[in-house]
Amino acid sequence: SKSIIIVIMARCHGISFFLVAWILLPLANSYTINVSPPSRNCRTSWSAVSSHNADDDLAPAHHHSLSSAAPASYLATCIPGLAPCLARELEEIHPEIADISLSGNAAVTFTATREASLHVLCWTRTAHRLLELVAATDEEDQLYDPNDIHSFIKQEVDVRDLLGDGKGGLLTLSVKAILNNPRQLPKDLSHSHYTALSIKNGLCDVIRDMRGDRPDVDIDDPDVPLVAMLRGYNGGASISLYRSLHPPGSLHKRGYRQGSAIHKAAMKESLAAGLLLEAGWKERVDAARNDENAVDSSNICLVDPMAGSGSLILEAAMMAADISPGLMRIRCKVPGQNVPPVVRWKSDLDSTKLWKDILVGASQRAKAGLEWMRSDETQFVLRANDIHPGAVDILEESAGAAGLLNLIHVSNMDCYDLEMKNNNKDASCLVVTNPPWGVRLDEDVVSSWDALRHFLRDVCPDNTEAWVLSGHKAATASLKLRRNKMVPIKTGDQDLRWVQYIISSNQEQRKVSKTRKPRLSTAATTGADKGDSW
Repeated sequence: SKSIIIVIMARCHGISFFLVAWILLPLANSYTINVSPPSRNCRTSWSAVSSHNADDDLAPAHHHSLSSAAPASYLATCIPGLAPCLARELEEIHPEIADISLSGNAAVTFTATREASLHVLCWTRTAHRLLELVAATDEEDQLYDPNDIHSFIKQEVDVRDLLGDGKGGLLTLSVKAILNNPRQLPKDLSHSHYTALSIKNGLCDVIRDMRGDRPDVDIDDPDVPLVAMLRGYNGGASISLYRSLHPPGSLHKRGYRQGSAIHKAAMKESLAAGLLLEAGWKERVDAARNDENAVDSSNICLVDPMAGSGSLILEAAMMAADISPGLMRIRCKVPGQNVPPVVRWKSDLDSTKLWKDILVGASQRAKAGLEWMRSDETQFVLRANDIHPGAVDILEESAGAAGLLNLIHVSNMDCYDLEMKNNNKDASCLVVTNPPWGVRLDEDVVSSWDALRHFLRDVCPDNTEAWVLSGHKAATASLKLRRNKMVPIKTGDQDLRWVQYIISSNQEQRKVSKTRKPRLSTAATTGADKGDSW
């Protein structure tokens, strides 16, 4: 690889300084990284305080320094049902991640060093938010009104480390409040907007008392995006205040879907990645990559017969090429990803250099992964099919934006007419799909599931492993296949199941019991029968 150093001369309040932008060239498929420093306002120095003792009074009495290199506590959120998958991800990302624990079915808590947390930001595929704990109330403490919030901030939050930039200036901030058990919250803290406003005002008041000015609010790309989680119980509230390592919004977005390339029923990228991890796709790819003699395409074959706009196939291609989601977001120019908020925080470490080094490593892995996939065209089979031309157009547009189009075989036909080109009796191909199930799409639902049944039972060879996502019991029952495993998933208000089948010519495995004859109907697939639960 080659590197170019760009030196930029800038001035701020009459002081000259240099900015160095680092660019890595060339990378396969233009996986280029541009790391440029965030803009800064020259603000009043922290030394502009009327009394040193007043500062000491404002500092938290028993809180670890937020700028310390010591491990901190983190919370990562995900789609309900994928928390175990996220926990397994964290175990593999970096050795300095510890104390991993499930927090319900949609979040994981852990401890990590700053460097390890940056690795998580770059590599996690299933997380939606990645948050570092700033401060929290003790179990016996409760808040009842904005005055209590102000006292909590003054006593527990190290405001100087939180909002100082380490150069005498102030970082910008935003505040989002999430209310759990809102009916149990006190009335004065039961509105998320006003509660967030109270937290922001409390922080600004402490800063004003310390140095006479206030930090700016930036809702689009703040230096410190704060997330406050309040839980109501016994008429009071507990609070945990976090700062987000990434800009406001969700990490599920990779950036390859923009504008028209977003289907109305598109699966979230993070959900697709989690389903693939549950199906063992990454293990297959890693095993083939680590075995120099593994050239049998049966180990690395994946087919989606009803791909839609391509969430599953695109995430499968990213895993196979060893492309990190963080690198993809930078490639696709998602705002705020080159220099995420965590890199701007006051720290004893050089977070900018750490982030640059992590991106260099991710770029090298992506380059090697793409070269490995292209080294032998017979080594991989990544195939996506859909009957709707519009969906195929969106898939190809997204794959092109991601630089993955030439790795995927795309077809536009009825699933019923699809053939398995890898039709070898000894081959073991992974089939993953998200067919229409009524609430998601109500067009041609019955015929779609009939076509899928034919493809799985009559076209796929023995030992094919298939995973099907469904939102209704009757739909999966219509496949007339015996399931091997089922993973419950919840997205929005829909309870879904990720169901595994092992295709076998054994009639006992394929036939449906004579005493149980499920019938797929339009009413069933549209969710009209609310009583027929999973």
